[in-house]
Parts: sequence; structure tokens; C-alpha cells
Amino acid sequence: MLKAIAKGHFFGFTWAGIQSIFRKEMIQLMRDPYLVMFIIALPVIQLLVTGLAVQRDLKHIPTVVVNYDRHTDSQELMKDFENSTLFDLQQVGSEEQAMAQIRKGDYRVGIIIPPDYSEKALSGGEAPQINLIVDGTQGTIAKTIVDGANQIVLNHNRKLFTASVAGSSASDAVESLPQGVSMKAKVLYNPKMSSAYYLVPAILAIVMHMLTILFTSFAIVRERESGTLEQLMVTPVRVTDLMLGKVLPYAFIGFLDMLLTLGVMVWFFNISITGSFWFLCLASMIFILCSLGIGLLISILCNTQVQAIQLTVAIFLPSLLLTGFVFPLEPMPWFIKIISYSLPLTYYLEIIRGVVIKGVGGTELWFQTLILLAIAVGMLSTSILRFNKQIN
Repeated sequence: MLKAIAKGHFFGFTWAGIQSIFRKEMIQLMRDPYLVMFIIALPVIQLLVTGLAVQRDLKHIPTVVVNYDRHTDSQELMKDFENSTLFDLQQVGSEEQAMAQIRKGDYRVGIIIPPDYSEKALSGGEAPQINLIVDGTQGTIAKTIVDGANQIVLNHNRKLFTASVAGSSASDAVESLPQGVSMKAKVLYNPKMSSAYYLVPAILAIVMHMLTILFTSFAIVRERESGTLEQLMVTPVRVTDLMLGKVLPYAFIGFLDMLLTLGVMVWFFNISITGSFWFLCLASMIFILCSLGIGLLISILCNTQVQAIQLTVAIFLPSLLLTGFVFPLEPMPWFIKIISYSLPLTYYLEIIRGVVIKGVGGTELWFQTLILLAIAVGMLSTSILRFNKQIN
């Protein structure tokens, strides 16, 4: 009985049979170095990349400053903002310029210092006030910015109080106390700092991105596995015709899906499109072609549908975590930002959030649209050239 259990006969298996199949599977696995690399290296690489991207606190927020006062008191306050490392300050000449830069997306925060700031600080009467203007597109980040700015102003007031008390006698300390600075915060585009305004358009974008990649990631590899690719190649159809013929039906379906999901966003989630709808349609079509081009290249590079699925999954996680979908790009290390700005979803998230939430259009978002167009042309051209090289 014990011998039978040790040999495995009692449970309906044999160790010799398991060993032979195990050896066969290992040999077959080692013959596919791409799969081995995917299984072993990909989790480590993705953990390192995403861990470095998300572990840092929010810092170095692009901030535009309009200092109408330009005296020592206001400059000292701006030094406290800059020394905090939360804000990276850039001076401009007028509030209109600051608002235009925030609307365009170049800066996330604006600080406006009125011309009578120093006068009020020295008069001992009404407390001087600064205005904080925050891009509320990302509600959680906007709240962090407002809280951080409040803390900086509070620390500045404490410093003024400590310096005043230290330089005064006990009898006249109370009379010489300086006026503390007050701050008025204005959150643009999303005054309630609701996360839905930030997340729903982004979820729409990432769902469409992954869906359209999947559309074409099986296009060529399916033909190769079924044996019909050779039949296509003996027809008089050109390679460019074949590639575009594969892409265009899915482009139409993807664009229809995009319109339907935008409708759900507007009617179900009550998030209106405040910017140019037609510009959003144009940018969405370019983004869909870009995603389809990525999927087509995956299909050409892979030999099996399993490999195509694996490579699609490998692209999914960076697109989810490194494009500003969940975590802001500002605190990410520079080498992670290189990956972020090589992903098309990074630019489309700026476009869809800009149009839907901020009400901007092609005037402000032409650069992001141009980058998407370049990626789309590059992906489709690379797919055609790569497929030409395979069949020659």
C-alpha cells in the first residue's frame, strides 16, 4: 500500500509520467525565448517602473506668478513658496497671461499678488491677501495644492510673528505684531473638485485605447495561424492595401464606439463637453488610428495569438499608470517621463480632459494632436515596412 502511494499508482498518476511531461514542457518552453523573457523579466520591469512612478509625493508643480507688488514683502512670500519644493514658480506680466497659460495646460497653478500687498502689510490695518488659482481638472491634486499653499502661508505668518516678537520688547510686542497674510483659492473647471470629472473621461480614453489595440493585434497573426496569409499574398493586393484594409473597418467601429461612450458620459454621468465637439471627434479619430497601428504592429511582430495577448498586456500596465490616468506626471523621475511621453494615451488624456472639462480646443491642444498624428503615421508605416520585410 505504501509503495503504491509512493509511486503514485494509488492516486491515478505516476512520477515517471509527470517527470517525462515536465521535461517535455520545459524543453518546449525554452525553445520560445520570447515567452521566457515575458514570464520572467516583464513583472520585474513593470514593478520597478511603476513603483518608481507612484512612490513619490507631489512636487515641482508648474506655477505661474503675477506679482503686481514687486516689493520685499511679497518677494519673501514667493521665496517661501519656492523653497517648499511643492511649486516651481515662473513670473509673467499680467493675470490674463497667467489664465491663458493655465487654460492651455502649461501651468497647473497661478498666484496673483495685488499691487497693495506691501502697503497693507506695513499699515497694520487690513490683512494683505493673495489669490491662488488652481486647475481643478484633477480634483485630488487640486485639493493637495490648496492644502499645501495654505500650509505655506501659515508657516510664513508664523515666521513673521516670530521675527516681530524677537525684535520687540515685552511691553510693545502686541502692538508691533505684523498683519498675517490671507489667501483666497479659486478652483477652475471643477469647483467641487469632484473625481468623476477627472476619472470618467480618462476611463473612456483608456478603455477605447485597449479595445482598439485588441481589434488589430490579432489581424495578421490570426491569418498566419489559420494558413490564409499565404493565400492573401498570392493575390494582386498590395501590402499597403492589405494593411489599410485591415485597419479601416476597425477604425469605423472604434469611432462609433467612441461616440457611444461619449453619449453615455454626457447622459448617464451628466458630464457635458464644454469645448469643441468636432475637434474632439478629429483628435479621437487620430487616436484610434494610433491605437490600431500599435495593435497591427503587435500582430506582425508576434507568431501566435498567445504572444499577441502577452504583448498587449505588457503595454496595458504602463498605459494605466504612467500616462496621468491615475497618478500625476510631475513627481515622476525624468527617465520614467520619457516612457510616459512616448505613450499616445498621455497626449489623448490631455486632449479629452481639456475639451470636456476645461472647454479648450485646437488652439490650445494642437501640439498634442500633432504628436498623436505623428505616432499614428509612424506605427502604420512601420507595420507596412516590417510586413514587407517578412515576406521578401
